[in-house]
Amino acid sequence: MKRATAFALPLLAIALLAGCAATDHTIVLDPKGEPQDITQAEIDEMSGEDMAYLLQVGDKVSLQFHLREFREGDVPWDYRIEVGDNMEVRLTAPMGDTESYKIDVGDLIGISFLNNWPLNSNRTVRPDGYITMPEVGDIKAAGLTPFELRKKLTQLYAKTGIIEGEPRITVNVDFANPDRLENMSRDIVVRPDGKIRIPSINTDVMIAGMTVAEAGEAIKAEAAKVLMNKPDVNLIVFPAINQSLLSMNGVVSVRPDGRVSVPKIGELQAAGYSTEELRKSIKEACDQLAFNDVDISADVVQATGARIYIGGEVANNGVFPLEGAPSAFQAILMAGGPTKDSRLNSVLIIRRNPNGKPYVYKTNIANVLTGSTENDIMLRAFDVVYVPRKLISRANLFVEQYIEEIVPFENTMGVSGTYYLNEQKINSKSKNNNFSSGVTVLPNTGGLGLGLPGSVINP
Repeated sequence: MKRATAFALPLLAIALLAGCAATDHTIVLDPKGEPQDITQAEIDEMSGEDMAYLLQVGDKVSLQFHLREFREGDVPWDYRIEVGDNMEVRLTAPMGDTESYKIDVGDLIGISFLNNWPLNSNRTVRPDGYITMPEVGDIKAAGLTPFELRKKLTQLYAKTGIIEGEPRITVNVDFANPDRLENMSRDIVVRPDGKIRIPSINTDVMIAGMTVAEAGEAIKAEAAKVLMNKPDVNLIVFPAINQSLLSMNGVVSVRPDGRVSVPKIGELQAAGYSTEELRKSIKEACDQLAFNDVDISADVVQATGARIYIGGEVANNGVFPLEGAPSAFQAILMAGGPTKDSRLNSVLIIRRNPNGKPYVYKTNIANVLTGSTENDIMLRAFDVVYVPRKLISRANLFVEQYIEEIVPFENTMGVSGTYYLNEQKINSKSKNNNFSSGVTVLPNTGGLGLGLPGSVINP
């Protein structure tokens, strides 16, 4: 009974002040109901950083997956080839020191005799690797450099005696195997196993997960096993990963078991986690899905867990979802608007900051009707908005008609909270610390034992 009496006096003072003393400014009330002027910046400082919203069962979250947008054939150097990517693979003869080039089947060779021009010839290396020359017959050319073939021809023609003096011969590769390299060039799609198959190369080439440069080197190494020379490999990649990720975009709902189902990833825990924590979980799962860094956004499009409590002289007392960031006046409109007995110049807002410290603000919402929004406080989750009745003077009416009507002390969210006026006590069973309202009516007090939070509580 002593506790009820101790709370009744400050409660009565605050109730009387709320009902009878109007203000043109926003003020904060101390436990005795004494007003102190306060600015919006001070309100923000007292409120602290807003707690990250933790997802609840029934929430809807919009998920978007994508990589950087790539133009066709214009991918960055660090892009890693994904399964399903389409690419043009073009093999060309190496451009470099022709002295080290090894003559291959299909090459067109120009052979000139400086001191016996009638012997000049253009020869194509046959599939058996040979060419036929006048007076000396078949000669193995495949596998030799132009210098080695010139030396061999010089020795052979010197033995024939048809050329006076030492033969002066030049050998040039005019066209390097154009048809064979062109036939090996293809438009290819990376298979689900991450490999590709190129004609005339007997083994599959694994390229998924490689950069474009690394894939070119891998193809070059395999081509060199069937060609005399390592060809130059040009890759033009048409990434398909963004199209694949499109099927994962959409809105997912948090199921009664607290999980969400994401296409290609599976089920992930969502309830009790912030959207940033959910995004990180999905990103970790995507590391096994794609070789490139997937950009993921997760935004709450419908929140069922964040609520505000509105009561007093409004059309509909009750609990309302906090959608967006409504102001105190907008919240009153959500509750059906004020009644004819509303005292809008003395609206109370009860707030608890992330550290659990409660505050009571009184503000003049009536100014909003004249176009001034200076005193229209922006609400946070679990704020209590109370619109007093004109000339209210009974503290028990304040408790019984309004606070008890709007605060669900017996809630179904597994959340409990207890506040006292001159000392602070917090009991929570929820990771989200979503206390019903920050106030508790003490039992067996006839509605007078309300621990109404104040602004200068010193535990």
